[in-house]
Amino acid sequence: MPPSPITFPWPTTLTTNRLVLRPIEAGDVPAMSRLWTDTDVRRHLGGPVDAATLRLREQHCVGARGAFSVVLREGGAVVGGVQVEADPRRPGRVEVSYQLLPEHWGFGYGREAVTAAVGWAREATTPRGAEVVAVTQEANVRSRRLLESIGMQQAESFVEWGAAQVLYVAGPPS
Repeated sequence: MPPSPITFPWPTTLTTNRLVLRPIEAGDVPAMSRLWTDTDVRRHLGGPVDAATLRLREQHCVGARGAFSVVLREGGAVVGGVQVEADPRRPGRVEVSYQLLPEHWGFGYGREAVTAAVGWAREATTPRGAEVVAVTQEANVRSRRLLESIGMQQAESFVEWGAAQVLYVAGPPS
């Protein structure tokens, strides 16, 4: 029997001590565009997206299901994005992905945002208890360290998009 399709309530907003994760709004598009085109951000994500892909993403990101802007509670600056979606590699799993603008690296925002997104994905998705995963390039030491720091465990390695990848799995919901 195939796994049940993954669903979750949307739109939703997640709040942490310093951040708000909320659906992408029209005013966030310039920051999202930077995430998709910045060489440093995209170093382990296949490089900056091409102009046609950028236009499509800009046109369809506002309110897109599972796509959060990561916003500072104080001042409202967009510092990055988090995506929660059904895992395209294996039905029945939820994948969390994330990107932060370089000027916001090193402040713990990524850890805070990903912790919130993983916790929400574990609790809010149906069926409850769906496996929550994150994938990063093996070479992306900072991302791997972040995932390990929030208790995610390395589960498998594989090659995708011409690079070695590592899949991490979150523990079961509490």
